[in-house]
Amino acid sequence: MSGSRWDQPGVPHKGWHCLDVVDLRADGGPADETDYAICQMCGNEKIRYIHIMEHPDLDENFEVGCVCAEKMSDDYEGPKRRETKLRNRAARRTRWLQRKWRVSAKGNSFLNLEGYNLVIYPTKTKRWGYKIGDRFGLRTFPTANEAKLALFDDFWAATQDDDRLWASD
Repeated sequence: MSGSRWDQPGVPHKGWHCLDVVDLRADGGPADETDYAICQMCGNEKIRYIHIMEHPDLDENFEVGCVCAEKMSDDYEGPKRRETKLRNRAARRTRWLQRKWRVSAKGNSFLNLEGYNLVIYPTKTKRWGYKIGDRFGLRTFPTANEAKLALFDDFWAATQDDDRLWASD
């Protein structure tokens, strides 16, 4: 759908609510390999961060860019804040593998972050698992780096609102 819906009859301009924001490059892939989205409100063709907007008078959700999300929700801080959080997450995930992982007496790679013990370990089936404190990840992975990134994703989901933990990273 190209073109603008701002002028389309029956499409409300205000009263929208943001359900979620999705980063199309959350995996840290290169910009030239990203499949960008098209804003369903204004038609902008290079949207990396998709704001999923709902309106009480419509059955369909719109996937839009930051500027349209701001106008539609009449919120000129929330969309930028959510987008910044995703941008920071992607940068941190990219740097995660470059961190100085230490090696335990058992030979496992680990990080200690603000009281959290994060470990990756080889399994008996020649795959890799991880644990956060005493909680083990639910899956195993073919490489140590894949386990480290899965650990990051799990750890971020559990701690993303902890400013003390992520402020200096």
